[in-house]
Amino acid sequence: MNFRAFGEPYPGEAAKPVCARSSTLAYAKKAISCFMPRVAVQWDPIRKEGNPTRSELVNKVIKTVKRFEVRRQGVQSAARRPIEYEEFVNLLTLARAAQGKGALKYVVSSVLTLQWHMITRIDDMMQLKFESFSPNVQHPRSLLCQLRWSKNISEERDAPEQILLGSLDPRVCVLLNLAVHVEMTTAGNSSYVFGSPQDGDRVVRRFLQDMFGDEAFHKLKDGNLGTHSLRKGAATYATRSGLPKDYINRRGRWRTQKSIVDVYIDNTQPYPDAVAASVLTGPLGPCFYVIKEGINASPTIYS
Repeated sequence: MNFRAFGEPYPGEAAKPVCARSSTLAYAKKAISCFMPRVAVQWDPIRKEGNPTRSELVNKVIKTVKRFEVRRQGVQSAARRPIEYEEFVNLLTLARAAQGKGALKYVVSSVLTLQWHMITRIDDMMQLKFESFSPNVQHPRSLLCQLRWSKNISEERDAPEQILLGSLDPRVCVLLNLAVHVEMTTAGNSSYVFGSPQDGDRVVRRFLQDMFGDEAFHKLKDGNLGTHSLRKGAATYATRSGLPKDYINRRGRWRTQKSIVDVYIDNTQPYPDAVAASVLTGPLGPCFYVIKEGINASPTIYS
């Protein structure tokens, strides 16, 4: 670990961890541990037995590297920062105005708004099927979505039905963008909402990278931006808007410590989910769509 972080096996007091970050060391520690025959056994430095990655010296090196990172004396972080709400709106505007992209701009706009509204990953969005959507019996002017494919979902109770609300801001309205995507593309020819689940995420990533590199995209602060910035941005925006962490945790379907009562209560909890959904609709707030009088008339059937 010393060699990987400092570049030498026995670093001196003046040495700095300029070769690797603590997250890289933690990943290497976990990877090496998988090949140990006694994974769960603590390392015994006297007998030289057990799992060496569970030794106190290894953990001490990682803690030392973290301390240097706080002081900006280590490797610069390559992690993607959360996208700001103004940057997110700017990104949506550029996506809709993209030239030569055809129907792809409608796909990307729908993916981004739904990803923001559900606080999820693009990989999970590509696995979304039309059968995942259902009408909301309690609130007919909204939709329900059940995201079953997610990194943090390992059992059925981890995938609750979550509400989708419209927004008074049409740029970030998930229902409006989803409707435009379905009408303007060939999405109805597939059971998947956003086309092929195998390479759809790569197409969206390439589109986003082009948008991030566009001169018309204005970054409000320094830092790298990527696809994961959208999920971080949605969670950060919800926190800044005063939403409790428990509500954000539930909306993002992150794994939490469970108790006995979780087995007996329904995993779908409308109130905290609706509060989170309303916050994520933007500063203008949520809205309900109604069918305009006269446009839902059916043709007369003659006998």
